[in-house]
Amino acid sequence: MGFDRIAEALGDRSRRYILVELLDHNPVGQTETVAKNDARENDDLEVQLTHTHLPKLDDMGYIVWDRDNGTIVKGPNWDEIESVVRLLSDNREQIPKNTF
Repeated sequence: MGFDRIAEALGDRSRRYILVELLDHNPVGQTETVAKNDARENDDLEVQLTHTHLPKLDDMGYIVWDRDNGTIVKGPNWDEIESVVRLLSDNREQIPKNTF
């Protein structure tokens, strides 16, 4: 497991957003994630979440995604990525605005 794996998980704005939301809200609703993330059209984001981002984070073990209920919870490998996600979240003012 290493930093390259963490960097891959954090490599997309939507995935970063989901992971940061999980710091304080566990579970997170998939529908809420789409509604709060107004960076893209909601329909396009829903497709990307469903077919790319949520499956990827779930496969990596950082989240557990219940496809039927649309809920996202911290996964079995959450501890591996939490400190980096917390670092990003705690320093939002110092990083580019389009990070999340």
